[in-house]
Amino acid sequence: MTGIELWLVELPFIRSVRTAGGIHTSRPLVMVQVSARQDGVPVEGWGECAALGDNSYHDEDVQRSFAALEGTLIPALLQRATLDGNRLPPPTGMVGVAREAPDTSLAFAALEMAVADAHLRAEQRSLAQLLEVEGRTVELGAVVGQFTTIEALVAAVTTLVDDGFSRVKMKIGPEWDVEAVAAVVSAAPGLQLQVDANGSYTRSDSDHLAELDRFGLLCLEQPFDRGDLVAHARLAERMTTPICLDESIDSPESARRALARGACSVVCVKPSRLGGIGAALDLVEACAATRVPLWMGGMFESGYARGVNTTLAALPGFAWPGDLSPARRYLGDDLVPGPELARTGADGGLVAAVPVGPGMGPPPDLGALRKYAERHRRFERAG
Repeated sequence: MTGIELWLVELPFIRSVRTAGGIHTSRPLVMVQVSARQDGVPVEGWGECAALGDNSYHDEDVQRSFAALEGTLIPALLQRATLDGNRLPPPTGMVGVAREAPDTSLAFAALEMAVADAHLRAEQRSLAQLLEVEGRTVELGAVVGQFTTIEALVAAVTTLVDDGFSRVKMKIGPEWDVEAVAAVVSAAPGLQLQVDANGSYTRSDSDHLAELDRFGLLCLEQPFDRGDLVAHARLAERMTTPICLDESIDSPESARRALARGACSVVCVKPSRLGGIGAALDLVEACAATRVPLWMGGMFESGYARGVNTTLAALPGFAWPGDLSPARRYLGDDLVPGPELARTGADGGLVAAVPVGPGMGPPPDLGALRKYAERHRRFERAG
């Protein structure tokens, strides 16, 4: 390994995104760039951190992720490489690095992605080849936030349906739920619809949430606080709508606990939240073995990480289209070219091919990184 670079960039949203946790006008991203040599030939690996600009979704916001990478995780990886003759460890050999910052799984996931990408590029293999999903396409779903009027919401969903998205997830919250869902179902009766509350309700809202049963939703995602599995289990018992957990699932082990307690029957997969691609693959394998349906969540990533998620979503076990709409639909600028799209999915739904070529996919454009960079730090290997 020859060095690591750490970037903090801020990409503009085309329009602000409103959720139960707040309003977001831009997307800050931490990018990790690992440099190494394979048989004397330079090779790079890239990783993207999913942490948001605030802690409305996760305790680890983008500033905390940057600090963990800068002060702990990257130095630990450099030290590990130095002790091993400046060789980059395999992704499966980074457990010791992760232990150095145990409460910053989003930051570690970015570093693990960069290391895995470097190894794949050195081997001239793609992630799709490694997972044996090369050449597959994945049907795409989209997300809509909360709006100031129901008319604006319906217009946004109608546009997505016209564009070919067969599944839409809409954000809900107190005072923006049953009436808004009813309007969407009426305007797009054939749409696969799910709703995401981002933990904005309390147990006293259970009767009200049960009114959503009449709409035939794919699932109700994270109605209560991430730590309240009991409330989720009780709601799951009384509702016919499947309960899905997101924020509550921060590792494969927590997913198994939630499923065992009946707190959910559907699992949202977010590699970053789980602690990396390795952990995500463990969860996918476990759920596939027990036939628990999965779907791929999104964090308004750049096209780079969204391509990684698209590849993972091509694996068996994913039950419906995930949050995989092209990044250029919500970002004013992106770090990589957009995917090739076609309308060949179920009922003519919009699909994207998994990324091809070595590594995770097309690497981020350095010009775009420099254009939107807020911070940049270079680390050289010791010795």
